[in-house]
Amino acid sequence: MPAYDISVRCKPCGRDHPILLRLHVDEGPDHKQSIAESFRGRSLPPQVKSLRWHKALCPITGRTLSLENDSEIFLVPPEPLKYYPVTH
Repeated sequence: MPAYDISVRCKPCGRDHPILLRLHVDEGPDHKQSIAESFRGRSLPPQVKSLRWHKALCPITGRTLSLENDSEIFLVPPEPLKYYPVTH
C-alpha cells in the first residue's frame, strides 16, 4: 500500500504547506495530486476523510488553515531517502 505525504494549499500566501502527516492509500497517484482529482468518481477512504479533522499552520502568515476543501489538499508521493556516507 503506497504512502503519501499530505500538503495543503494556503490561499492567503499562495503556497503549499506540508502538514507532517503520511497516509497509506490502496490506489493513489504517482505524482502530486489533489484529493478531489485522485478520488473523482470514487468514495473517499476513511483515512482520507479523517484529514478534515486536522488543521495546518501557515508559517508565512501565522494563520491556521482548516482542511475542508478536497481540491486544496494534496497527496504527495514521498521522495526517497538520501543517504550520505560518513567520512572521517
